[in-house]
Amino acid sequence: MRFVWVDAGNDPDWSKGDRHGITGWFMPMFDSRTTLSMMQQIKARGKVAGIYFGHGWFGDITPEQLVAKATAEYLRVKVPDLRVMFNLEQHDPGYIIRVLELWRSKFPTVGTSWSPEGMQGGWMTGDFVERVVATKTRVVPQCFVGNMGRRESDIVLRDLLKMGFPHTSVTMFYDGAQLGDGWDGYAFTMGRLP
Repeated sequence: MRFVWVDAGNDPDWSKGDRHGITGWFMPMFDSRTTLSMMQQIKARGKVAGIYFGHGWFGDITPEQLVAKATAEYLRVKVPDLRVMFNLEQHDPGYIIRVLELWRSKFPTVGTSWSPEGMQGGWMTGDFVERVVATKTRVVPQCFVGNMGRRESDIVLRDLLKMGFPHTSVTMFYDGAQLGDGWDGYAFTMGRLP
C-alpha cells in the first residue's frame, strides 16, 4: 500500500504518483477539488480513493458534530470502496473513541483509519485500545513531528504494539519528503514528494 494525502486546493499529480508507485489518493474533506468527479477519476485509474479530515479544522467541535460533517462529506463524494481517514491528534481517548464508534455505527464496513501523533501510546489504556480495535479502524501513527522532523518507524510502531494494538491493524504515516525505497504505508503529502 502506498497512499498519499493530496494537499488542499490541488488535484492529484498523476505522473508524480506513478513515479512513486502511489496506489491510493486521499483528498481533503470540504475542499473545492474534492468532488465526486475526482473520486471517479481516481477509481478509473485503478487506485484507492479516500478522503481525510485534518486535525483542528473546526476548532471546538463535538464528536457528534464531527461525525455529522464527515458523514455528509462521505455521502457527497461516495464511490465504491471509498475510504475515510480521521487525523485526530487530541490526547483525549474519550473524544477519539466516541468519534470512531459513532462513525462505525453509521458505516460498519467502510475502510476507516485514524492518524494520531507518533509516540502517544502512554495515554492509550487497555480499554481504549480494545475499543479502537473493536471498531476495525486502522491506526496510522505519524513518523514525523510538527516541524517535519523524523521519528523512526520501528520505534513508533513498538510504542503502539506494547499497548496492545495488533500489528495487523497498524500502518505507518511517513513524511513524503523522507520516503525510503521500500516504503509501505501513507505519505504526507503529495506536495512533499520529491
